[in-house]
Amino acid sequence: MLRKIPNNAVKVLQNCYKKIAVKGISPSAWKHSRPIVPSVIKQGNKSPTDSASYRPISLTSTFCKILEKMVATRLVFHLEKHNVLCAEPSGFRVRRSAIDQLRPMRLHNVFMIKVTLLGFFIDFASAFDMVWQKGLLIKMKDRAYGHNRKYFRFC
Repeated sequence: MLRKIPNNAVKVLQNCYKKIAVKGISPSAWKHSRPIVPSVIKQGNKSPTDSASYRPISLTSTFCKILEKMVATRLVFHLEKHNVLCAEPSGFRVRRSAIDQLRPMRLHNVFMIKVTLLGFFIDFASAFDMVWQKGLLIKMKDRAYGHNRKYFRFC
């Protein structure tokens, strides 16, 4: 629907987003979701009879989602451009994959000299769900890395 709106409506939206960025205050209605609805999308190859196989879905404002995407895109660009992020982690990063974690091991040498290689890899289930979000935001605000701290008012 938003892709089909007339140009003058796009200008109004752009002005709204600019004011939010300058003032650092987003509409309070954007910070609340509609009641949670049960998900009909099953996760991976989990059992369809287990309730843990499904995630709840909160319906939030489309305009807020667009703003979040804009802020996230700019933040990631800034962090990548200034090499703020560590090079090693590859999760949730553009042009990175789990295979990147194996490259430093130089596996071709292991195969050439025919030795045994033993590796341990740990996948913490729901690791990001256990992050103390308030503490993470405090650290991000303290280390805003040259970004306008007004962006953190959205959280």
